[in-house]
Amino acid sequence: MKKLLTERFQELAGLKPLYTLQEEFRDVKDILVKAGFRFDDGILGGVGSGGAGYYDRANDLIYGYNQSGPWNEEEFNKFYDNFEFNSNLYEKEFAEENGDPYDYDMVAQMLKPGIYAVDDMGYVEIRSNGDIEIYAIPQLAAEDDTTFLPAFKMDANGKAIPQFSKDEMRKMLKDDMMFIL
Repeated sequence: MKKLLTERFQELAGLKPLYTLQEEFRDVKDILVKAGFRFDDGILGGVGSGGAGYYDRANDLIYGYNQSGPWNEEEFNKFYDNFEFNSNLYEKEFAEENGDPYDYDMVAQMLKPGIYAVDDMGYVEIRSNGDIEIYAIPQLAAEDDTTFLPAFKMDANGKAIPQFSKDEMRKMLKDDMMFIL
């Protein structure tokens, strides 16, 4: 199984994921790029040089803007216990109306319905009706941007799988001052 860069950081830091995924996801980034999707500015777009992550709002609710505090245990529990991936949904039915530049038919011909990896940035769900939904993986990031660890991964059914126990993640955010991006 191909090791993701973040998993290598976990090994080097002496951290072990809480759960490991039994399924190996096929990486389909190249197919999506050929179909017109661009990931130069992040998997959902709009991140790039701006520095903001897709989960900044969750981070701010838990620990204040730029970790200014105070720690909010209730918000942390909501995030951990009820986590949902941020995503963009591309609906084939409205593609022409929206002026979508994506080749939905090419994706449907090359990939059967299911969930696939998109590099180590996230996942894509190909639906039987031709819709495509792209999900971003939340990262725990060190303040100096030297370490990025996946907080949750997705299983083949689309369920979020925490990569750390609740206590480990709380410590990483609260004591080690990591950010959720």
